[in-house]
Amino acid sequence: MLLAFLLLILLSAVQLCCSLSSLSQIERLLLNKRLGDIQLKTRETFGNSFNLLEKSSNLILIFPGAGGPDQFTDELETTLNSYLSEKTSVSTSLMNLFSKTAKETTVKTLDWQEFRGSLLTAAYDGEAFGEEVGEILWCESMEYNSIHCIGISVGAFAANACVSTLSKKRSEKGSRSKQTYLRLTLLDPFTSRGVGGSGYGDKYFGLEADYAEQYLNTDDPVPSTNEPLSLCTTYDVTGAQERNDFELPENESMHCWPLVYFARYGYKDSAGKILAHEKDGMPSRSSVLVK
Repeated sequence: MLLAFLLLILLSAVQLCCSLSSLSQIERLLLNKRLGDIQLKTRETFGNSFNLLEKSSNLILIFPGAGGPDQFTDELETTLNSYLSEKTSVSTSLMNLFSKTAKETTVKTLDWQEFRGSLLTAAYDGEAFGEEVGEILWCESMEYNSIHCIGISVGAFAANACVSTLSKKRSEKGSRSKQTYLRLTLLDPFTSRGVGGSGYGDKYFGLEADYAEQYLNTDDPVPSTNEPLSLCTTYDVTGAQERNDFELPENESMHCWPLVYFARYGYKDSAGKILAHEKDGMPSRSSVLVK
């Protein structure tokens, strides 16, 4: 108990940093081995999986929350696969990257549940996983026109870390890689990291993405998920009319509603498109739109 108490005190004093590569000395002391092991196991588990995917021009990665994939993440993956396949059969605008063949887009859910530790470390664990996924993609599969990362609840840390890693690598690599478009979608994201990191998500989520959006629900009991993010376009779906027809599963809270909304309605506005903040009628990063 004493050790756990000291751990909480130490983590509460940690300064926020934007990536695992810039962990503070205290964070390194407490978490470095754990996070290093997660990244090693991530490479062992997923290192070849992207090479085994059917080749496509665009990739959508879904990072579930702490409980792993469920009926709603399955629904999202199935819906996106079906919708984008149908979109390839008709003529679309030049802004749509998914218009050449039925194999232009790969949608993959990444189950990182085995790498998640306690609630205290879950955000750090997600970042370690997401960063390593970004490294794997960069080394093995960076021929995509676009990569779209979707983070759900605490999976937001993994999705944002993946986008951030790819963005930084893209900048280092040069002009060829700058053509890869990076999009981030966060569905009721958990935004607090550790004990003292209550403002982490607001400060960093979406910072490195070409386009970042958040789907928000404000009346669920999950902490640090009920406020709009400064670097994302926010869609507040708390009072959306479609919610009246949604039957909440047993043992669930409305924390799942933004995922359900995006899987059933929200994707239609933007799936397969290249979006840019404040261009072609798109809102700014800090805008809040109420559905």
